[in-house]
Amino acid sequence: MKTAMKYRPMRYLPLLACTLWLLASCTDYYKEYNTNPNEATEEMKTWDDLWIGGLFPQMQRDVIPTSDELANQYQRVQNLTGDIYSGYMGAIGVWNNSNNNTTYNLSYGDWNEVAFEVGFGKVMAAWKETLAKLKEDKSSVHYALAQVLKIAAMHRVTDNYGPLPYLKFGSGSFTTPYDSQEVIYKSFFTDLNEAIAIMTDFVEKNPAARPLKQFDMVYGGDFSKWLKFANSLKLRLAIRIVYVEPGLAQQYAEEAVASGVMLDNIDNAQLKTANGIAVYHPLKKCWDDYSDIRMGANMESFLTGYSDDRISRYFTESTLEGGGYHGIRNGINVGNKSKYMPLSAPNIMANDPVQWMCAAEVYFLRAEGALRGWSMGKTAKELYEQGITTSFGQWKANIGSYLSNNTLKPAAFIDKIVSGNSIQASDPRLSTITIAWNDADDFERKLERVITQKWIAMFPDGQEAWTEYRRTGYPKVFPVAVNNSGNTINTELQIRRITFPRNEYSKNGEEVRKAITLLGGPDTGGTKLWWDKRSR
Repeated sequence: MKTAMKYRPMRYLPLLACTLWLLASCTDYYKEYNTNPNEATEEMKTWDDLWIGGLFPQMQRDVIPTSDELANQYQRVQNLTGDIYSGYMGAIGVWNNSNNNTTYNLSYGDWNEVAFEVGFGKVMAAWKETLAKLKEDKSSVHYALAQVLKIAAMHRVTDNYGPLPYLKFGSGSFTTPYDSQEVIYKSFFTDLNEAIAIMTDFVEKNPAARPLKQFDMVYGGDFSKWLKFANSLKLRLAIRIVYVEPGLAQQYAEEAVASGVMLDNIDNAQLKTANGIAVYHPLKKCWDDYSDIRMGANMESFLTGYSDDRISRYFTESTLEGGGYHGIRNGINVGNKSKYMPLSAPNIMANDPVQWMCAAEVYFLRAEGALRGWSMGKTAKELYEQGITTSFGQWKANIGSYLSNNTLKPAAFIDKIVSGNSIQASDPRLSTITIAWNDADDFERKLERVITQKWIAMFPDGQEAWTEYRRTGYPKVFPVAVNNSGNTINTELQIRRITFPRNEYSKNGEEVRKAITLLGGPDTGGTKLWWDKRSR
């Protein structure tokens, strides 16, 4: 991990560099109309959405932080929170002698500041500027996409902290009141419904149109795909609230599926190099340049236990004697980092796209809905199996007889470095869930099966995997070996959130104290979020 510059909100407004890039992209028009190639006229700014387009790459690049070339933001927002708390990966860095977020000491450093800074200083700032350029016109497809991008980013932020100063962001006051997570989530559904209606109308009337094509780094201006993503995001958020608002969850989930969700890997929402803007996957720096991360013990357990061919797509073989795939237990005293470097690393390269959501996840969301008796278009079994098939297709892995295997189970984790960190076959914390669907199983067993395969398929998005673990308790994630939370986080229940940024206490202190009341518990990693209401 490298040291990043301190947060400066004004840095994140549209920059001169972005403007110069935009001007360069229109040189063909300059030549055609024989105008000054160094100056865009007001008319030219309307061509290809030049007048507003530059704000969309800014929002897109920070749904999951990728605009920081050092990867510092991604590492602290994603890699050293969700990626490790989900069990996907394990940290081998030795920050503060392993007394840090990885072992539940949430007071170390400024790690918990960054998700807040990116969400508000980058995404929300660009969203606010977009609305200003639209002159608050809430009827255009540009507005609809800005709303969807805002929610795609900010649901991840609220799922980290809980309450946020969200609805009155940019009001101009010196302090900003926080909204409860319930209020924020319900505003998400209102905004998504509005955006979906606008996009639906636009696509029906303009099926071949590609507005923002020059600026869209996800779908190249194809709003039929943005519409599927918006509905799929609505489905994700609907399922999220099932234990606290079951009626609304069913309503919104059924609406999303009826309106049209992702069905194929060509629909996957992935940020990638486009339009002259390079995207480098920050995870590559985390595992390679920094050598701070390796395969998680849970990933080793599930993928080796299931003889899952995706393992070679997800991770590299270890360089330990004998090779194979070997991970690290989370929340340990690392000590000598070099001992752990030979373990399996994420097989994510710099030029790989950054995944926001995949079609496989959507099938598993629908499978859970069908399991609950909702109208999801197919049976739970059909959707579950389609989710697995779609994931194997995405990663070009060999599925073989995977779907019908009813004997393979997650393997015991045998730590290759420190044997005391192992999870033996007899340990009740080791899952016994099998792969093949069994209609005779009870609801809970079926739910564990769905979420376990969903967890495997969503890799490498550990943020969403951690959120789903908190919501459902599945899959079974090994607890930390060392808990430095000072008894504020239950080792077996595991971490439920990250704490509010310390600079919010100094800049917006009175409102933060009110936010703790909205949170419903102390500002610690052990306090559950609004949707985290399942008893266990």
